[in-house]
Amino acid sequence: FADTLNLPTGYAWQTGGVNDENRKSVESILQAMVLSAILILITMVIQFQSFRQSLIVLIVIPLAVSSVFLAFALTGTPLSFPALIGVMSLFGIVVTNSMFIVDKININQRQGMPFKEAIADAGASRLEPIILTKLCTVLGLLPITITNELWRGLGGAIISGLLVASTIM
Repeated sequence: FADTLNLPTGYAWQTGGVNDENRKSVESILQAMVLSAILILITMVIQFQSFRQSLIVLIVIPLAVSSVFLAFALTGTPLSFPALIGVMSLFGIVVTNSMFIVDKININQRQGMPFKEAIADAGASRLEPIILTKLCTVLGLLPITITNELWRGLGGAIISGLLVASTIM
């Protein structure tokens, strides 16, 4: 349609306004996500003094994020700016599950437990707190996710990511 406009010489058209601001917002949140992942990795390396263990903790992020896109596709939820903020928030939230389990495995091994037993004990002892904290988060976000269209993306991103990541861990 715009190509058919006969504009005088020296005049041009371009999209801007809301479209331009949306593009800038998405670019900034994507940059923040990359920075967030790097900062989380650095924190985990400092915490565990192991790059390998840190990567094990971070492996849950792509799994949780992919579940968000799957849930949004199944429910027809648009990927909005609040949804992207929810995805970024999910980074820190889901990492805690892995971090607690890896930390408990390390504690068990320092106490002389064999590796497989240390893993089983860590999973068993951390299961209840992980489930209860994630359940509280999901139930707390449910009202705004169901009732408010504006925040559906944010709540839906965190809820779907938590449900999948908590199930996997």
